[in-house]
Amino acid sequence: MERKSVTELQQQLNKLIEEQKSSEKYSEDYKLKISKEIKKFDVNQIKNTPIIEKKYSLWERIKRALGGN
Repeated sequence: MERKSVTELQQQLNKLIEEQKSSEKYSEDYKLKISKEIKKFDVNQIKNTPIIEKKYSLWERIKRALGGN
């Protein structure tokens, strides 16, 4: 088993910390970008499609219940 020196391990730790910082910065920048893009949408385009139920007359409901439709 090869043992690494303390300085090598410290350098690797420093690299890892730097990569983590750059990754966090990238994530924050990306979150802000996505947030701005979402805020650009028109609220009326985002709302759910309304469900339109057909209104049946009494006679149509009776026929449907009896299977005549």
